[in-house]
Amino acid sequence: MSSPLPGDASLTLPATLTIKTIVAVHEMILDFLNKNTNSVLDIDEDAQVDLSFVQLVTAARKHAESRNGRVLLARPAGGDFYDVLKRGGFLDEMTPDAAHFWLHQEKN
Repeated sequence: MSSPLPGDASLTLPATLTIKTIVAVHEMILDFLNKNTNSVLDIDEDAQVDLSFVQLVTAARKHAESRNGRVLLARPAGGDFYDVLKRGGFLDEMTPDAAHFWLHQEKN
């Protein structure tokens, strides 16, 4: 399982991560991934999140992996982010990798 390393670049995301802002957030993340092999997304605990953002993070991870890089979360999903993951079924029957990525925990 991967954890942030000192050389990983961090991107602080805006407080609104919803369908209304997803195009701008997509451009921000893609630009960042194109400049940094290993990226850490810093999402505020109080951020407003919807399913479009979860889909974007999933796509960002795949994009980074296709370039031999990685995307990590600065902290476990919490607040709205956690609630969206739960409602969307992303926390059901998680693989160990998914549990580590979304929640920073080992899954038994």
